[in-house]
Amino acid sequence: MKLLVIDSDRHMVEMLTAWLRTLGYDVSRAYTGAQARTEWQEQEPDIVVIDTALKDVDALELCRDMQRIHDALILVLTSSGDVQHEVRYLETVADDYMHKPFFPAQLIARLRAMSRRTRSTLQQRPASRVTAGPISVDVLSHEARIFDKTIRLTPTESKLLHLLATNANHVCTQDQIVSYVWGYGEAGESSLIKAHIRHLRQKIEPDPGSPCYLLTIPGVGYTLVSSPRIEQDGRGQFRELQAASR
Repeated sequence: MKLLVIDSDRHMVEMLTAWLRTLGYDVSRAYTGAQARTEWQEQEPDIVVIDTALKDVDALELCRDMQRIHDALILVLTSSGDVQHEVRYLETVADDYMHKPFFPAQLIARLRAMSRRTRSTLQQRPASRVTAGPISVDVLSHEARIFDKTIRLTPTESKLLHLLATNANHVCTQDQIVSYVWGYGEAGESSLIKAHIRHLRQKIEPDPGSPCYLLTIPGVGYTLVSSPRIEQDGRGQFRELQAASR
């Protein structure tokens, strides 16, 4: 398992690096945004552990940029107690989020959970690009296409849509979604799923208020319908002919 630890606090980085190496991890380190970009691209880590308070770069933008080059799982470390700060990272780039200070056992538990997710994802995911009817999603480039329209997705949205497209016309339970997208479940994950489904509907549905692709199966989960009766009119706009059951 290859890790990249990014933090402006050199003492913290050195301590974590030495400790993680004794546990068998292959660890690279960076103290600045420039170093982080180089190590991320050259080492191609499985997991990136990054502090949000980097001195020379916005950590969120760094993660966004580097995920386009090499898509790694991201564990965010922060001293911030702002809930919106946490939500912003989790809904855009982060796979997990930890508050400083923390106990070593907490970090190891998070890394092991993410490691299990990495292995299961590699086993379950046949290809980075999956097509279901007119919808095609590429989980590496974080893009989807519907008919001739290209749509930018967040990393979490692309993972969610990739899972639903892989299992098109079958129901994915909330537990399955949490396991695939986040790796393990915690309280409040169901509300996160709803939020991401809502965002995806805004991007791919002809009428987000009356979805025909991303359907909710009450009390069970969600499904992606690959063949709702949809066509494009002469102006390139989607027109619903007969939506599937909502």
